[in-house]
Amino acid sequence: MANDFLSQSSAMEQIGDNPFLPEDIIRTILKSLPVKSLIRFRCVCKDWKNLLKTLPFITEHLHHSMNENPLLLLQWDRKLDPLHFHILNHKMQLLEVQPPLPLMDSSLRTEIVGCSNGLLCVKYLTGLNSPPSLSVWNPATREILQVPSPIKFENKFVALGFGFSPIDNDYKILVSDERTGRLGNTLEVYSLSTGSWKEIKVGDFGGLTIFDFPTTVNGTMFWIGYCKVMNVDENCFFVSDRVVVSFDMVMEVFTLIPLPCDDDDLRKSFLSVYENKLAMLCDTENENYKSYRTDLWVMEEGALSSGERWNWSKKYSISNPSSIHPRGIWLDKIVYLSNGLPTYDEPESETNHRTIDVLYTLNLSTHEWVDFNCRKRGSQFRLTFDYAESLMPIANIHPRS
Repeated sequence: MANDFLSQSSAMEQIGDNPFLPEDIIRTILKSLPVKSLIRFRCVCKDWKNLLKTLPFITEHLHHSMNENPLLLLQWDRKLDPLHFHILNHKMQLLEVQPPLPLMDSSLRTEIVGCSNGLLCVKYLTGLNSPPSLSVWNPATREILQVPSPIKFENKFVALGFGFSPIDNDYKILVSDERTGRLGNTLEVYSLSTGSWKEIKVGDFGGLTIFDFPTTVNGTMFWIGYCKVMNVDENCFFVSDRVVVSFDMVMEVFTLIPLPCDDDDLRKSFLSVYENKLAMLCDTENENYKSYRTDLWVMEEGALSSGERWNWSKKYSISNPSSIHPRGIWLDKIVYLSNGLPTYDEPESETNHRTIDVLYTLNLSTHEWVDFNCRKRGSQFRLTFDYAESLMPIANIHPRS
């Protein structure tokens, strides 16, 4: 198909002022092609080279990728596979993402901080006694930018999140100096458009702790936060009083939001995006622990008669096995992860041994379950992100006036 398209472009050049295809059709064809092809097609002619670098076309191509070819980005356990990322496409094919060497060594302990518009923020350790480093990376174009060290937290920091703010057309990274994930009184924000860090004061949250990376929706980062965390022993924590923590990337203000579900029966909870709104997947135990279910809640933002800004509404309530937990929403499906450990049809019979599939999906429309074993050399993945191929540049991002 690519060769046919190139031959058509040659014919267009020969015709000169009478192009073989109208410009709007050319644009429609181009925005449906993969990034790898578009990078090659920059050499076809000057008009194409200029078009493929314009923000309107990049945005059109991104929206097409999100709608027609949405991908699920998987990160394997960083202890076993430090820098191995894979992409799961809608055909359930697992494709490896090649890291940009030599800037990111495959032996480094690496984790994805966040994913937005085809850009990844990646945190990695350059050595045992060295401070962590941050990079912003576009896997499709292979462009990568090493982020300078924070001002105050140069030697140690925890990366809280990465996201896009559509209001000021900027990508931002949020870090704290607390290794435990507690929100300190002072944080730092990096702006990709200015290429600089800024210190912000956020007040005292009384030991509020964040364990997971955020879900970003319409310029706001959201986490599950824990108001009380007590260390029971070396490998176990007692957690209570969960809340949703939001950070407005423009106003740079934190807000605490109550959970939509009963915390007492909650096994796990994860944030995701559903119909471009913040969603929460609550994995709960039914009465007497005999069954389990997933409740999907969606946040409706707006002023209520009570004066509250946030309002939760339940969209689905679905029974699920006890051995798996919901981790996010992808396409029209809930993604579940299992622990990947062996199980037995009969507890004392090894002849019936089988392996639990690592990933399950549940179609929200048909309630159809699909299992997919994407284990690799005994590893299992620990993080999932919605991803779409993008031409989005890392450099030359300018804030909106």
